[in-house]
This record gives sequence, C-alpha cells and structure tokens, in this order.
Amino acid sequence: MQVTVENVSELGRKMTVTVEDANIEQAVQQRLASIRPNVKMSGFRPGKVPMSMVVKTHGPAARREVIDQVVQESMREAFNQEKVNPANTPNIDSMKEEGSALIYTLNYEIFPEVGDLKLDNIKLEKTVAEVTEDDVSTMLETLREQRATWEPMKRAAKEEDGVTIDFVGSIDGEEFQGGKGQGVQVIIGSGNMLPEFEEQLIGTKADQETTVTMTFPEDYRAEHLRGKKAEFAVTVKEVAKKKLPKLDKDFAELCGVEGGLAALKKEVRANMERELAAALKAANKRKAMDEVAANNEIALPEAPVEREAHYLMEQAKNNLRQQGVNVDGLPFEVETFKDSASKRVKLSLLIGKIISDNGIKPDEAKVKEAIDAIAASYEDPEDVVNYYTSNQDKLSEIQMMVVEDAVVEWIYDHVKVTESTSSFTEVMNAAK
Repeated sequence: MQVTVENVSELGRKMTVTVEDANIEQAVQQRLASIRPNVKMSGFRPGKVPMSMVVKTHGPAARREVIDQVVQESMREAFNQEKVNPANTPNIDSMKEEGSALIYTLNYEIFPEVGDLKLDNIKLEKTVAEVTEDDVSTMLETLREQRATWEPMKRAAKEEDGVTIDFVGSIDGEEFQGGKGQGVQVIIGSGNMLPEFEEQLIGTKADQETTVTMTFPEDYRAEHLRGKKAEFAVTVKEVAKKKLPKLDKDFAELCGVEGGLAALKKEVRANMERELAAALKAANKRKAMDEVAANNEIALPEAPVEREAHYLMEQAKNNLRQQGVNVDGLPFEVETFKDSASKRVKLSLLIGKIISDNGIKPDEAKVKEAIDAIAASYEDPEDVVNYYTSNQDKLSEIQMMVVEDAVVEWIYDHVKVTESTSSFTEVMNAAK
C-alpha cells in the first residue's frame, strides 16, 4: 500500500492511498458465490439461481460492500502508518480502479501541534474567602424564612404582611393578558410585584374589595404593557402576619438535624464551607483557564469546533426544557455558540499539552477525597462512594476532574499570583 499526504491548508490534509492488490473483481465474485446458496428467486429452487442473475440483482451491493471494506481497512492502516489522528471524519472525494489496484483520495483536518505555552505575561488574582459566624447566622435566618408560617390577622394590612388576593386587571376597560390571578399572596415590600401595586394594599382587610391603579414602567418586561395605565379590581381574601420559628431544638429537627441548635449550626457551617470551597475552586479555575486561553493562539480545526457548538446548543435547549420552557419555536443558531465552542476546544488542547508535558496523572488520594466530598451531601454517603468506584465512566469523570485541578495548580505555580479576599456572599452571588 502506498500513501502520500499533501498539505492543503494549515490544518487541512489530502491523502492519496493506493491499494495495489485490492483485486476488487475477484473479491466481488467470491462474495457473490458465497451468497448464491441463500438467494431466493421465483422459478428457481434455493441455491439454483443462475450466477448471471445473482450478479444482476446483487452485484452492485456486493461491489459497494467490498470497496467499503477495502477502504475502511486501508484507511485505518494508512492513518496508523502516518501516525495521524484526524480531527474530523475523512471525506473521500475521488476513487478509481486501475487493474487490481484501488486508488482513492480523502480530505481531513489534523489537530494542531501545540508549542510551548506562553505564561510570562499572565497575572492572576486568586480569590480567597472563609465562612464567618455572621455568615452562619445569616444562613440560619434564611432557613427560618424558608420555614415561616402565616398567621391570619383581623387588622388592616401593613408592611411585610402577606395579603392573599384575587385580581383582574384592565386597560381602558379591557382585560389584558397576564393581568388576572386567584389566591395570590403578595408580601408587601418584597418587590415580587411592582411597588406601586404593593403599596396600595397597605390598610386593606380580609373580605374587602378595592381598586388598585398604577402605571407600568417604561422598561417593563412585557412590551405591550410598557407605560400603560392599568386598573385592578382586587378582592382581599386574607391578611396574614409572618411567623418565624424559634431557633431551638425543634427547629433543628425541622431541618432534619438531631442534637439541637449546636448540631444544626455545625451542619450549616459544614455545608457552607463545602459550597464555598467548590465556588472558589470554580472561580479561580475559570480565571486561570481564561488567561491561558487569551495568551496562547492556536489554529483550530473546524470539525471539533462545530461539534462542540452543536453540543452547547443542545445543552442550552435542555437547560430551558428543565425550566419548563418550550424551545421548539425559539431561534437557536449554531453560530451563536461558535465563540464558546472555539474557546473550549482551544482549552482542551492547552490542557492536554500541560498534562502531556508534565506527566500529570490522577492522584488516587485526591480522587477518593473528591468522591467523599460529593458523597457527603447525600443521605447515604457509602452508597454514593460505591456508585462512583464501581462505575468506570463515573470514576473516569472524577479522575479527569482531579487532573484538571492539578493543571490549574500547575498554572498558578507558574504565573504571578496575588490574593484577593472576598466574602461568602460575594463569592456565592458571583457563582450564581
């Protein structure tokens, strides 16, 4: 077999493969002879169909199968011989037979050779933060708010009360889309509804009917309502005062923690520290990867970028579906995701370069630590650990995560780094 390779662009290649002893005709005849005993045709007993008729009915398919087999086997051999890992599925653009030889050409892209990484100009600001007592107290208050109850009141509504209402909105006497609700609880001052609407519920009582008039802001999310004056017929069903549970043993048990308030605080702090560590790692990793990508230019093959763009687009659709959004009519275009896809492909090549040059392998102790960290947030950690350690695909995901963490550490060890102190709230808000 003869193989020649021609550079047609920076990453584009044209390969010509000559299989000298392909013997296509001979192989086709052998294949037809092998299938003849099983060929069924009206008027002939099984196995007695004339070869000329077998050739006529099955010849073209047999030829395609033979040529396809020769091409697949020779292509594999040619790529191994030339030590090529194509970046895309090769495209055959010509093929011919000369005597017993089969000659074909194919086009493909290669992955670029990644040279020495440029790190000299990179300055990274590494964010650090810790969970404070105030952070824990704030989180406990959040938990209380989540478990609040509402106590019906006979008095008039005031700030922070929950007023349950039915309402029908109209503009110029006509009801408008989205302007009707039943049994809606409005917490006065929460900002869940427009302030002008909430304020007019102050002073109302249960079983009262009232009218709320307001003008929608010019930047309101619904374009057809922007700047419009609306009138709402409101029926107050209930006025209630928020009642927060006490921070005590009962509250701890309500949160699923045995051992009283001290045990709850310990559990809350542990969860917050776990979340903070994950958010900091993700933020600092993103900074490192962004800077390395920005400082190292690489020519990228089109096919992997195209594949990654399609993947990102489908991921975006699935995220919206999980939120209950019907994506069928939305104008998704692959081009929108090309920049992100290019960056991800570039980073995969750069990460691969760092891993290869430095012999980075998954540290088993860190793999175990990562699995234990994931398992800690579940009710039965041991089951989760067994799931990851017995599932090779899941274990490989964790191993790759550990390797990427090691790559990030390597980057921080080889660039100029300054530390920036932040708070739990700032880090978690940025993560969202």
